[in-house]
Amino acid sequence: MTEKIVKVRGRHGTKSLDITIPAELSEKFDINAGDLFKVKIIKDNDILTINYQLIYKN
Repeated sequence: MTEKIVKVRGRHGTKSLDITIPAELSEKFDINAGDLFKVKIIKDNDILTINYQLIYKN
């Protein structure tokens, strides 16, 4: 699979940020609006890894 680049977007009226899942990946892995993910943040020196684990399928 080729490397995917995503952009973080601000949401008007809140401090929350959105990270987009490209359509190709959401279709391939059956990810839909309403699915719930647990988020784990790993910081190792200058490398930040955000790991999403599906915990509920809508």
